[in-house]
Amino acid sequence: MLFQPTDIELIREVLQDSNARAFEMLMKRYTSAVYGAALRLMKDTENAQEVTQMAFIQAYRHLDSWRGENFGAWVTIIANHIALRMFEKEKRRQTDPLDENTDAPDESYDEQKEQQLQAMEAAIAQLPEADRQLIQWHYYQSIPLSTIAQRLGQTENNIKVRMYRIRERIKKVLTSTPTNL
Repeated sequence: MLFQPTDIELIREVLQDSNARAFEMLMKRYTSAVYGAALRLMKDTENAQEVTQMAFIQAYRHLDSWRGENFGAWVTIIANHIALRMFEKEKRRQTDPLDENTDAPDESYDEQKEQQLQAMEAAIAQLPEADRQLIQWHYYQSIPLSTIAQRLGQTENNIKVRMYRIRERIKKVLTSTPTNL
């Protein structure tokens, strides 16, 4: 029979000896439980995997604050908090339109809206290639910012800042352009 160290013993090894294998053993023990909880909340395998990964990263970073309770439950709580933050961010993103004048699609043709769309397309066309690519991926292809960040080898926060700055540049161009094109 193989010796199976307890969670406390493994955590002690991680904290005292920086033993990555000990943390790997903890991850193997609890990944399926954390993933299952994340999947129940997220209802999407990709997002559940991301939440699971982020939960273990956060648990590792804050392992010194673990107070000896059930490690699996502790990581699952971290995953739940991450999932809730993701929901809040997505909700905010969906309620923040790019331009106040283009929040909802209208079935009828409107000359002024058509001009606004043309002005926005012209403003986007003036952007540098890298910025146009971000706009295309996120708004036209509906690629999540986390996926874009991975593609570009950057943090999600970095991409969010870039997107904010791009939107601000577009708004500036739109407000400086006369409405009658």
